[in-house]
Amino acid sequence: MADVTVRPATPDDVPGIRRIARRGWEAAYGDFLADETVERALAEWYAPAFVRDAVERDGTIYRVAVADGEVVGYATGRVDDVGRLTSLYVDPDRWGEGIGTRLLEAVFDRLRERGVGRLEVRVLAVNEVGRAFYESRGLEPVAEAETDLFGASHREVVYAGST
Repeated sequence: MADVTVRPATPDDVPGIRRIARRGWEAAYGDFLADETVERALAEWYAPAFVRDAVERDGTIYRVAVADGEVVGYATGRVDDVGRLTSLYVDPDRWGEGIGTRLLEAVFDRLRERGVGRLEVRVLAVNEVGRAFYESRGLEPVAEAETDLFGASHREVVYAGST
C-alpha cells in the first residue's frame, strides 16, 4: 500500500470527504438506487456545513485516510448503547489496498479507548462490496431491517462484532 496516513479529520478535510462520499456512493449504489436518491443523500448528508459540524463534534469519531495530501477514504462512528460505524468509504480506485481495513481499525481503536466492546454497522443489502468487506473482517450479520431512504424502502443488514 502506498504511504497512507489515518488520522482524525479536520475541517480542512471536508472537500476531500465530500469527493470520496460521491465516488463511494456512486460505486456502491449507482446500479441499485435511483440517481435522485443518491443526489439527495449527498446533498443532505454531505453538505459542507453538515460534514464540518460532524468533524468538529466531540462525540463523533471521524477518521480520514490521506495519501500525498489528498483524502482517499474516511470513516465515521459514534457511541450509543454500542459503537456504531455510520460510514466508511474509500476511493474506488484505491479498493483492495487495505485503506478500508486501516480506517475500520482506527474506529475500533477509538471505541476501545472509550470502553466500548461491540460495534454495529448497517449496510444496504444490495451493497455486496460493503457486505463482503465487513464479513471478511469478522463482522457477522445479526439482523435485517427495512430503512427508508427519502420515501423508498430498502432492506439493510446489521453487522456486529467485537472491537
